[in-house]
Amino acid sequence: MTMQGNKLLNKNFIIAGIVLLVIGLAVAIGVTLSSEPIAAGLPEGETTVNGENLPQYGGENDDNIAVGLPGPLFSGPNQNSEIVSLEKNGNAKALLFLAHWCPHCQNEVPAVQEIINLMGVPDGVDVIAIATSIDRGRDNYPPQEWLAREGWSETQIYDLDKDIATAYGLTSFPYWVFLDKDLNVIARRAGNLPGDYVGQLLIQLANQ
Repeated sequence: MTMQGNKLLNKNFIIAGIVLLVIGLAVAIGVTLSSEPIAAGLPEGETTVNGENLPQYGGENDDNIAVGLPGPLFSGPNQNSEIVSLEKNGNAKALLFLAHWCPHCQNEVPAVQEIINLMGVPDGVDVIAIATSIDRGRDNYPPQEWLAREGWSETQIYDLDKDIATAYGLTSFPYWVFLDKDLNVIARRAGNLPGDYVGQLLIQLANQ
């Protein structure tokens, strides 16, 4: 083989190497981006939080940590990109923090919706689902379509930057925060709650 042929062969190897490197970088970037929370395909709107953050959820000892503390006020987009706010309107609140990719949340939503379908939401109580920790690379993205498939009938807010979850001390999913009509914490619970227990809690909230 001539020297010119060797040079041509080496050049082809270099070009092939560069192409493979570019493809590798593109794949790596794609994998990284797919695991990052993004706003594309999600409801649009600014999320705001006002007030002091609650301490992180404390498990079995949490009632000694959080009960009586004021819940931070917040607002964020619903599934239609309309801004919805937590505000004092004379109603107690049941806040349900969800991650669309969490298998326990995937069990909790239909169970809670079944209770709501059977008994309704008592007068004087607002149930609000807060979708947070949103990740396009995981199951049931985008979350608004997941909640629609489950027939979720109550208010939903999209915590696009996890600001609301952080303010409420979330450590795991699903995560419930119950507020009285003055928006002070009555109780916080993590994990799946039995449907009949949720129903009892909603009735107790209505009687606050």
